[in-house]
Amino acid sequence: MAYDQKLIPLKPKALSPNGKGNEDNGASIMRRLPILLCIALSACNALPRDPADTSARIESTRYFTVGSVDPSARDAPETARLLRQIEQRTGARPLWTEGSGETLLGQLDAGTLDLAIGRFAKTSPWQAEVAFGPALSVSGKEGERIELKTAMRNGENRWIMTVERASRAISTEARAQ
Repeated sequence: MAYDQKLIPLKPKALSPNGKGNEDNGASIMRRLPILLCIALSACNALPRDPADTSARIESTRYFTVGSVDPSARDAPETARLLRQIEQRTGARPLWTEGSGETLLGQLDAGTLDLAIGRFAKTSPWQAEVAFGPALSVSGKEGERIELKTAMRNGENRWIMTVERASRAISTEARAQ
């Protein structure tokens, strides 16, 4: 028995919710676009994020903890201007704490200190452990430059962004970076 078979390709017709077919997909997408955009934009409100909620804690307590890695950094005019700028941006006041450089940077890493200010070498061994802000001032010769700058806990991106913006607002050297 011989069969003559013709293969007819089948194209499934995608149906839209109104049962019409593909002709309506463009209009359907356009009707849903505003809703999709609202959902997407509402998710962006929390960016950048602070996994340990540093910025939210500072907002609610109205203070941030600051440690001076060296005594001259606390008295530097750039430090005073920076802290005033952070106060304006956050509505929080600085609460100073004392300690050695190693202790303070360890507290940053542990999340018990919000900000350390000091003079650091450009290639500090701490740069893998903490987030350094832009230099507020620079001293020393080209090969031995020391920068007055802030250090923050790695990963607290909203807080880091706040401090970096404040640094750039008060320092021409920070703006150049």
